Amino acid sequence: MLESKRIEKLASPLKSVSGGVGLLFPELNWNLKKAGYKIDAIVFLSIALFFALMIFVISMLVIVMPLAIRGGLDILAGIAVAGVLGIMAFFYVMLIPNLKIGRKKGQIDKNLEYMLKDMQIQLTAGIPLFDIFVNVASGEYGECSVVCSKIIQDVHSGKSIVNVLDEYGLISPSEYMRRVFWQMVNALKTGSNVGISLKMISQEIREEKENGITTYSHELALWSLVYMIFVIVLPSMGITLILILSSFLGGATITESIFWLMLVAIVFFQLVFLSIIRNKRPDIN
Repeated sequence: MLESKRIEKLASPLKSVSGGVGLLFPELNWNLKKAGYKIDAIVFLSIALFFALMIFVISMLVIVMPLAIRGGLDILAGIAVAGVLGIMAFFYVMLIPNLKIGRKKGQIDKNLEYMLKDMQIQLTAGIPLFDIFVNVASGEYGECSVVCSKIIQDVHSGKSIVNVLDEYGLISPSEYMRRVFWQMVNALKTGSNVGISLKMISQEIREEKENGITTYSHELALWSLVYMIFVIVLPSMGITLILILSSFLGGATITESIFWLMLVAIVFFQLVFLSIIRNKRPDIN
């Protein structure tokens, strides 16, 4: 949607405003390249402002105006609410490149170790570097194979493989892939053996994954304690305390809705807890 020509055309009147807003985001151009977008910062900012303006207008028409007509909301407060929603929409769009960079980095690092081992074997067998990229691009290495496919396309278009690797090293969201490409560039320029450098980077990735598993196991012990307190101990003690209070208050203020509310709160906490644990879990093949 962010690269849609129709939306870009609708947002084009806001390019004059986005030029000034772009001074607040000096690294936006690099982030867009790392995320894989083919638009510049001015166009992206104009699209973000367009979405923010649309959310503001829709909020005014759908939420604020009906409530203001019924007298349930002051018009100035309604405009403030719509403005806050518009600002939130703007910053949400601005976060999309960073979110995409993080997702691509995780997908690259997930398969990079196995790709490097494959490349080491092929280098040992004497296969040329370009043919290695062709083999990796046809392999099942996820985002790594996608990047290698783009490198092959750029080389076929007439660019030097040294310049292509240097360029993709600059815009790579993964630090390890950046080092891999730059080691290859140095090896191609100096004629040194790139296999040793690839082996060292592969070992570093393996050690980082092992450290991530160890850290996750330690955090899991703490989170299990938090889960036991908030889902087992507090609800059981809370229900017991409510039953004791109901005997003193005659049951007038303790109703069935309180117990249903506690049940909903426990279910909501468990869903949030599972989401946190899933996000903290190392993504390792």
